[in-house]
Amino acid sequence: MHRVRVAGDQLRSGTVHLRGAELRHLRDVLRLRSGARIEVFDGEGRSFEAEITAIGTSAAEIAVLDAVERRTESPLQLTLAVAIAKGAKLDWVVEKATELGVSRIVPFVSERTVPEREKFTSRQERWRRIAAGAAAQSGRTVSPQVSEVMRFSDVAQRAPRHDRCLLFWERGIDSLGTDREPGVRDVLVLTGPEGGFTDAEAARARAGGFTICTLGPRILRAETAAVTAVVLAQHRWGDLG
Repeated sequence: MHRVRVAGDQLRSGTVHLRGAELRHLRDVLRLRSGARIEVFDGEGRSFEAEITAIGTSAAEIAVLDAVERRTESPLQLTLAVAIAKGAKLDWVVEKATELGVSRIVPFVSERTVPEREKFTSRQERWRRIAAGAAAQSGRTVSPQVSEVMRFSDVAQRAPRHDRCLLFWERGIDSLGTDREPGVRDVLVLTGPEGGFTDAEAARARAGGFTICTLGPRILRAETAAVTAVVLAQHRWGDLG
């Protein structure tokens, strides 16, 4: 069943009006007509079966029906802080991290980030749309938050907000381990840019309460490291174990 994210106030009203790209996808790609059933969700935990009651050139009207119970959200509140990468690499990371169940994505710039921070502020809405689409595709009821682009120094100060904070670095020596640690409910994982973290950045994170972890003996691409870190955290504390 096709899933569409909609505004929460439309769910509460009982009637959803779709326009733009979502309308075109239902009408021209899926070729759905009146009477077809879809699922609508608000990205904040609520999901409902719905029926298309009218579909035309400018809008589709959809009646909200019964609530759908889904158990696709991880018990782990997982934040991925990921360094900005060149091109569309971060688009891919946002999509895959959403599929893997992250709660929040924090893009940041560091000493070895190639592009300037200001060049990426306009891409935040794109990342949020990608996250919403990935949440719909993967059956999630909650779409992860995508924060504004931050600086590494600001991210490094966030350790007190989380149960565990991990910085993954090619020169890290600590293993993530396999113990479940049932008391851990909120984790921040931090992965670096294509040029890696500097010694000073790693030292700053360690002083702030981060564990400096390794991802194994091989050097991973920045986007591979981000997704791998998410998988490892979900395996240890979330729902991939």
